[in-house]
Formats: sequence, C-alpha cells, structure tokens
Amino acid sequence: GGVLVVRGSNGSGKSTLLRILAGLLRPTEGTVRLEPAREESGSLLRGRVALAAPAINPYAHLTLAENIRFFLHARGSSAGESGIRSAAGLVGLDDRLDEPVGEFSSGMTQRVRLALAVAAQPEVLLLDEPSHCLDEDGRRLVREIVEAQARRGICILATNDEREAELGERHVSMDDYRA
Repeated sequence: GGVLVVRGSNGSGKSTLLRILAGLLRPTEGTVRLEPAREESGSLLRGRVALAAPAINPYAHLTLAENIRFFLHARGSSAGESGIRSAAGLVGLDDRLDEPVGEFSSGMTQRVRLALAVAAQPEVLLLDEPSHCLDEDGRRLVREIVEAQARRGICILATNDEREAELGERHVSMDDYRA
C-alpha cells in the first residue's frame, strides 16, 4: 500500500502514464506489470485497477445510480442497491442517486468520477487531477479517499497541485524522463 505522486509539466505524460497503468493505452515501448505478476487480460486488469480522470465522463442521460451500476458492470463487478448508495454516499451525492448526471455541476461531476473509481474497491486507484473543479469540501473528500486507498492498496496520483502532492509518500517527476 501507499501513495505515489506523479508530477510534471503540462504535456509531460502524467495522464498518459495513468491510462497505460489502467490498461486503456498500450505503451509504445517497455512493459507495465502489476505485482504480484500474473497474466493480465483486459478483464482481469479492469478488476484490479480503477481510474478517475477529467477525461472520463459519466453518461449525462443516465442517473447517478445507473452510471454506478453501468461502470461496475463494465469492470466485471456488481453492486446491490446498498453498494450503489455507499459509493454515492462516499462522495456526498447519496441524495442525488435518481438525478441525471448531465444536470450536475462540474464539481458534482468530478465527485461522480471519484465514486465510479472507488465503487469496486480496486487494488490500485489511479487519480488524475482528483481535485479538478472541487471546492474545499471536495478536497477533503479526495484526502479521505486517498488515505483509505493507501490503507487497503495502492494509490497513484497525477497532479501539479501542491495540496494534492502533499498526500504522497513518494514522488516522481515525469520531467526527469523526458527525451
């Protein structure tokens, strides 16, 4: 367990690295392997890793509950109504379960992204700019999510925000690896 913070200038590859770790992109060189090493088909990897990023958008026409149910199903997981309520409650949106996500503010949509990532309790949680569009309450929520993940697994956080960077135990700069 623990928290690794990936930093770097805009365009340095932080988001690309997280997408590779999530199995959404293939690296042009090298390999990525989760330890303990095992064969990682797409479905196995999806069950172990979750990504919350500004580029991942929930379906606007679906309600919050429908989005959580759909994203869990896409990951090969499922949750009953209590699991869906729990994920929504974790991000402070349990009173919005039956509302279409397209009606949410940008901060609420960021909370939805976080709920979708943590709903299945992944081994590895990848957070790309997790405080994007969030107020101070939202920033506290991110801290709580990161701390909870560090106790049960690994959290890799890509950011240039000093407040988010403080959450990490270890830091790496993508700028150190630019060609």
